[in-house]
Amino acid sequence: MMGTDTEIYRTANLLIEEYGEMAAPAAFIRADQLLERGDMPGRRVWLRIAKITEDLLSGQAPGNASIH
Repeated sequence: MMGTDTEIYRTANLLIEEYGEMAAPAAFIRADQLLERGDMPGRRVWLRIAKITEDLLSGQAPGNASIH
């Protein structure tokens, strides 16, 4: 299961590269899909990814830690 901070930031940055401003909504959609399947741990990870994606896109990430 993915979930380390490094993996979360890497995934968020990959989403930004692929979807641009639509990266956070894409992560929220994935979280909803996992909720429908009953995968609560997976949902929590994707909600974290969505939040970090929003932060990166708005420049609010800690230390502006974007690697994209």
